[in-house]
Amino acid sequence: MYKDAKRALAAKRYSSVSELIRDALRKTLYGEITQNGFTKGFEDFVLESSREPEKNDLVFKSEKDLEKYFNGKNKIIRKV
Repeated sequence: MYKDAKRALAAKRYSSVSELIRDALRKTLYGEITQNGFTKGFEDFVLESSREPEKNDLVFKSEKDLEKYFNGKNKIIRKV
């Protein structure tokens, strides 16, 4: 197994066996993490959200507008 690990060091450009083990543990414990620290699924969600047109954004001009919006949401939730 040690010889296989040494071959993996060269093939995947790890600097030490401990780095290889840490990387393997990280992938086992946390799954594939992207460069930004997100899971692949969550990063796809974030990127998709950033591509949405700004015309769908809501802009609240006052705290009263904000309260009206969220009070309306509570009523919708309670009806269900």
